[in-house]
Amino acid sequence: MSHYELPSGRWLKTKDACKELGCCRATLFRRKKEGFFQLGIHFIATGPASKATLLWNIESVRKVQATWSAPMPMH
Repeated sequence: MSHYELPSGRWLKTKDACKELGCCRATLFRRKKEGFFQLGIHFIATGPASKATLLWNIESVRKVQATWSAPMPMH
């Protein structure tokens, strides 16, 4: 059995994380799918099922949000 340390800080369920981070659920999951968020650093699942509740590390996610830039305007 492997053991690793989770980042410290607040871990919130998706609904509460969205409120705290100022983004919608779709954005959070899209960015996760795009690879911006890593399991064990930015989020954890409460069980093995695909529908398991996710908990998000607010401080770790905010660090990633700080690197997002606005889209370039089309000419």
